[in-house]
Amino acid sequence: MATTTPASELVALRGGLAVPVAALRVLWGLEERDFAVRLAEDGVLLVAPGSKLTTEDRQAIAHHREALRELVAYCEEPIADRVL
Repeated sequence: MATTTPASELVALRGGLAVPVAALRVLWGLEERDFAVRLAEDGVLLVAPGSKLTTEDRQAIAHHREALRELVAYCEEPIADRVL
């Protein structure tokens, strides 16, 4: 069952991507703790080292997986390719 996020809880990024603020916080928290977050060639979200993820981390990643995938793809995209 798909859930929707109220507009007040979304952040719009340049180029039209809108993601939940909570997903940004998850990504920032992982990066702050030196996790590597990237997409595999097949689009699978990879977070390393997996052995250091807490149960809470895993739940947050699972809950925001699609938004995290979109954010990582957005961050890997050259800035010049984004619609201004």
